[in-house]
Amino acid sequence: MAPNVMEPCRTRKRKRVWWVRESGSGLNGPFRENVRLFLQEFGEVEKGGGASGMDVWCVYVGGGERSEVGLKLFVVEECVESSLLPFCNHCKFIGWGHHFVSKRRYHIIVPSDDNLNKPLNGDFLQNRNHLLHGLIHCNGYGHLLAINLLDDDDSSSLHGNDIMELWDRLCTTLQIRKVSLHDYSRKKALELRLLHGVSYGTTWFGKWGYKFGHGSFGVTEEKYDRALQFFSTLRLDKIISDFKNTVRGRKIEQIVRSYREVNEVPLVTISDLLQFVLSFVSKTSIERKVALPSPRRVYQSDGKKIDKPLILSTFVSLANIDCRWPAKRVEYTVHVIVNLLNQNRAIAGGKSSMTRQELRAGARGYVGDTGLIDFVLKSISCISVDNQIVSRSINSLTKLYEFEIHDNVEEQEDSANEPSTFASSLARLDSRWPKQRLEHAADVIVNILKVNKAMLIGSGAMSRQELRDEATQDIADTGLIDFVLKSINNYSMIGNEIISRVKNPSTRLIEFAIRDENATVVAHQPGLNVYADVLFLYRNVLLGYPEWDPVSIATRVILDSKQFVKEWLHDQEEISDQFMTLTCRVLPRFDELETELTRPLCPGEVVMVPSGMTVGELKLEAQCALRDTYCLMKDFVVTQIGGLKGIEEGLMVSYALDHGAEVWVRGIGLDLETGLRYQGGPDDGKVDCVCGTRSDDGERMVACDGCHVWQHTRCRGIDDDESSPALFLCYKCVVHG
Repeated sequence: MAPNVMEPCRTRKRKRVWWVRESGSGLNGPFRENVRLFLQEFGEVEKGGGASGMDVWCVYVGGGERSEVGLKLFVVEECVESSLLPFCNHCKFIGWGHHFVSKRRYHIIVPSDDNLNKPLNGDFLQNRNHLLHGLIHCNGYGHLLAINLLDDDDSSSLHGNDIMELWDRLCTTLQIRKVSLHDYSRKKALELRLLHGVSYGTTWFGKWGYKFGHGSFGVTEEKYDRALQFFSTLRLDKIISDFKNTVRGRKIEQIVRSYREVNEVPLVTISDLLQFVLSFVSKTSIERKVALPSPRRVYQSDGKKIDKPLILSTFVSLANIDCRWPAKRVEYTVHVIVNLLNQNRAIAGGKSSMTRQELRAGARGYVGDTGLIDFVLKSISCISVDNQIVSRSINSLTKLYEFEIHDNVEEQEDSANEPSTFASSLARLDSRWPKQRLEHAADVIVNILKVNKAMLIGSGAMSRQELRDEATQDIADTGLIDFVLKSINNYSMIGNEIISRVKNPSTRLIEFAIRDENATVVAHQPGLNVYADVLFLYRNVLLGYPEWDPVSIATRVILDSKQFVKEWLHDQEEISDQFMTLTCRVLPRFDELETELTRPLCPGEVVMVPSGMTVGELKLEAQCALRDTYCLMKDFVVTQIGGLKGIEEGLMVSYALDHGAEVWVRGIGLDLETGLRYQGGPDDGKVDCVCGTRSDDGERMVACDGCHVWQHTRCRGIDDDESSPALFLCYKCVVHG
């Protein structure tokens, strides 16, 4: 017989080791009370836990159905009034920024395997490797911050499903009210919110009841539902027709045919196909054997070592893949730039360089299309033209891009000289990171791209965000990752291979890939690698349509829906008839609403009271609960329960209110002088973006220097890896001056 929720696991020697089950815990009060009882009964105080002076408890949770091994669960109580970060961006981005600041918040953490037997360090908030990290405010609203076992295919180990099951049961046990999450879950190179949304009509977290909470870039729940419905009716025959007479269209048709032949049920829509294919993915293991970058030769000109250049024909053919201009116009523009650099060198009497702006201004006299000039200048890293080499670098003093031209003199092989690689060339750049860390980060990124290429899916390209997320599994410093990615200047060489950094015209995302120098691509064989088939469909169907196509629009809506919420509607019938649960919601005075508390009203606070409690006693109970929960109400005095005005205070509450009712609470003593008022923090300015967003959704924004209104950088055409302009004006300020 399975143990009850809080029945001790007697198979372990430790005194306090407990199972967490769904019901029957005896914790029927509000979260702020339940968590204290839970820790008092089952937690062991961690002495010298090192969590920056916060109180830390350790709870040992039994293994569950898949494992006999228990888990070490840390619970950290953080006092908000003494915290360096008292406000909550997670509340702000999900739409709970109008909640009052809670006095305490609890971090629930299952550390990674390497730290299971170690005390919790003071940097636990910055650690991204926890198996589980949840944050719960003492009012019962919380956030699931991390689940780090989604990508584990080892059936003998703990899976993301197990950790999610533990989290869900713990939330149920402690009577948590709502939990939000920011869905960044991935399966290798796949965004699961898109893959599972198209396949099953819900996210991976939907198995536990998480639903749409808040969209980015103006996405609403209605738009999100329509996008999911669109894919559930998108027929495979239409997709094949859309891509007919193309290479990827033939491969899509082969994939569809190969799975239709082995499935007894007709596969009609893309959802049908993906559901069927995904049933095989969990059984498929993928070998990830990656070779280190091979050394390459170094060229010398004027006594200076430079990277191995691309020959002009290769540069033009690769550039022509990713731009709208014909190859002849690209080649002509390159020759114009070479001539300008040679003229400048002749005038300067030898070695000289030109800034990007100087070259751009000079080329405009020969090439009328400034967009073409900018594209070529941005694409040049190191190219060979007529026995000369054009290279681009950053001036360490001015921080501007400069172009130089050198005579091409091949250096003889010399064992005494260290071979140049992409990693070592990074080390020569002006940065705050030492050479060893730069080289390690470069090798990690190169290996990730090689793994992706080895899967032979489509172009083998990875978006900047995909590559960044993969790299963070090995490199904790995201600033270092961003620096390395930004340093890949379109076509960087690794042996006989090229790292390309281009903008996908369909998705408008920066993408990276490794290609052979002769741009050959090994064919992907449908049906031989199930994961490869999924990734091919993901990249070439879900992400493969033009920007204006309904498929591309629906894909973008799903990808822009990242915030999900689960609400616990706890079964009140399990509570004894001797108790009743009420929600007490504060209604400030009219003058307070007009001048101070201008945001929407905060949700009420839950109290559980005996059915025989009087109206007067309910006032004291509500007052105590509100004082215990919110910084704003430490001296709050309840003077009236809404709807019960004029009723004798000795009357029993059960005669006047129904079980589960919400009541308005009025009083005096709100601390309007405190800075700890709303979870979203002080008002940081107005948001009014062209996409329809009117509040901060957590996406990158830029403020207009004229009217100070915030807008998304993406909506204003600023790429994620581009810096915001020094002076930015919105359309209204440009038009009206």
